[in-house]
Amino acid sequence: MRGWWIPAAAVALLACLLYANSLGGALLFDDVNAIVNNRWVRSGDVAGIVTRASWWGEGRGHGWRPITTLTFALDHALHGTNPVGYHAVNVALHAAVSVCLFAVFARIAGDPAVAAVAALLFAAHPVHTEAVASVVGRAELLAALAFFAAWLCFVRADARRAAGGGALVLEALGVAVVFLGALAKENALGLVPVLVLADLLFAAPDMPLARLRAHAGRYAALVAAALAFGVARHVVLGNDTSPISILDNPLVGLPFASYELTAVKVIGLYAWRLLVPWTLAADYSYDQLTAVTSPVDPAFLAGLAVLVAVGLLVWRTWRTAPLVALGLGILVLTFVIVSNVVFPIGTIMAERLIYLPSAGFCLALATGLVGVVAPAARSPREVFGRVATARVALPLAVVLALYGARTVARNRVWHDRLGFFTAMAADAPRSARSQRELGAVLADLGRFEEARAAFTRSLAIRPNDGATLYNLGNALAQENRLDDAIAAYEQALVAVPDLADAMVNLGNVESMRGDHAAAVASMRRALPLTPRSASLHMNIANELFRLGDHAGARAEYEAALALDPAAPNILMNYGAFLLARGEYDRAAELYRRAGDEPMALVGLSATYRAQGKSADARAVQARAAALYPANGAVRQMGEILQRDAAGASGS
Repeated sequence: MRGWWIPAAAVALLACLLYANSLGGALLFDDVNAIVNNRWVRSGDVAGIVTRASWWGEGRGHGWRPITTLTFALDHALHGTNPVGYHAVNVALHAAVSVCLFAVFARIAGDPAVAAVAALLFAAHPVHTEAVASVVGRAELLAALAFFAAWLCFVRADARRAAGGGALVLEALGVAVVFLGALAKENALGLVPVLVLADLLFAAPDMPLARLRAHAGRYAALVAAALAFGVARHVVLGNDTSPISILDNPLVGLPFASYELTAVKVIGLYAWRLLVPWTLAADYSYDQLTAVTSPVDPAFLAGLAVLVAVGLLVWRTWRTAPLVALGLGILVLTFVIVSNVVFPIGTIMAERLIYLPSAGFCLALATGLVGVVAPAARSPREVFGRVATARVALPLAVVLALYGARTVARNRVWHDRLGFFTAMAADAPRSARSQRELGAVLADLGRFEEARAAFTRSLAIRPNDGATLYNLGNALAQENRLDDAIAAYEQALVAVPDLADAMVNLGNVESMRGDHAAAVASMRRALPLTPRSASLHMNIANELFRLGDHAGARAEYEAALALDPAAPNILMNYGAFLLARGEYDRAAELYRRAGDEPMALVGLSATYRAQGKSADARAVQARAAALYPANGAVRQMGEILQRDAAGASGS
């Protein structure tokens, strides 16, 4: 294998170069719930991540992908919520997937030239930007890496067995990697039917069943691993899973015939994004993709044409060009899991879902570009010679240049919140979610008139949507239009009676109006719905503190701390309560645990001051001033300590 690192390095380098500008991106959209608001990620609780529904933020209960969540927790332990580290891991994973794809296809194809071109196409394809530039897309990257790494183990096991050596360790390693890949995301299990397809395609013409029998032990172990994953998932999640929202996947609200017709339409849209990845979007939710009600609808017919064309190509190339058949088979067998055709999934369409299936498309396209000629390339020099011919190099260079330019341009969309959601609303103008999310960002920026206009557009698309009314309430509260905010929250609760977030924020607005008893009542309504929400317990504790119910407040602070021991907000709020109560040692302990948050340092300095530890108070204040020189609370604490020092000097 001497010298094969050169094409592998070229593939990795291309992947890294094209996604280098994603490193400056923020944590956006689904990243917020999966990482920033996910208490399992913040706490680094390995046992909790593995044994609880830890994929989403608190109170959400959205799924279980423990391997992916563990990587987020490791990132968080190393650098908090600084997004650069998260993005760097995603870029490295994409490069690793591209290299593993090259290694597998080189062995399967027997022609590293085809494999190198397929890997280059995969590394550059713009449809992957959502999986790579969005941190939450790491689930797709890890599943794909496991898919190809396990396949590589099995290919090498076959080679070792053919040479008369033992292959048990490689077989076991391949099965273990598939199982771990499923724990990152379920579609890693798509390797099982792909392996069967590869065995059938590359078996001797009269011995396909013999090849399958030779790998019977492998298939039995993989099926056992898949069953073990299914059992583990059921044990963790049980029946406590959220129903699929019509907003996320409008298919679930359609009659059966319309459901299937629309699902086939979506297949055509996916195919177009693979073939011509110019129009890309981060959102396809209600009502961006209109339902199909007639079998003569052009969008349905386009999707049906894709299905027929792929089927015919597989049939025509089964013996004459098995690499094309394999590529199309990978595309179909890994896509069917997320296609909505067989069973509904959580979204009607998302570009990150075709990250793994696109590998098959790239293999088929590479085979068409390079062609199947004899003899196949057997050295890096021969690979370069095959690819550098005018017949291959020119179209490949054009495709890679177009892919690369589109990928780099698309990465920029994920740079900041305003740019991202503005682009999302422009790319999906008929999506209620896109307009709603844009409204929330505009409200955070104080652009309230524009925010209300965006919410109005969202409600025009999906009237009386609870989530949109809730976000409108948040914007009105930020604008200090408290009565209007309360009305919006109450409308949201009429639309969705169990919308816990609306209950909590209704309580927050009632608190802003000074009605702390009503605030507690509203927040307590949410407790049965989200009993493990640490922030909710903290909010109730704050209100009870304001009402003078110190015993009740302490109990709620302790409940919040037990649920999320590392949450800075809880530590700081509880610390303030203890400081007010004169429990200085415990207050100082909690402030120290909160880390270098500005208000934690201010609180710790105030606690030392109350204890008469002037030198310690000044040392903490100096650190706060160095870290947050423009923070008003930090500067105010500095002025207090200066007056203390001046008073002590004067006396």
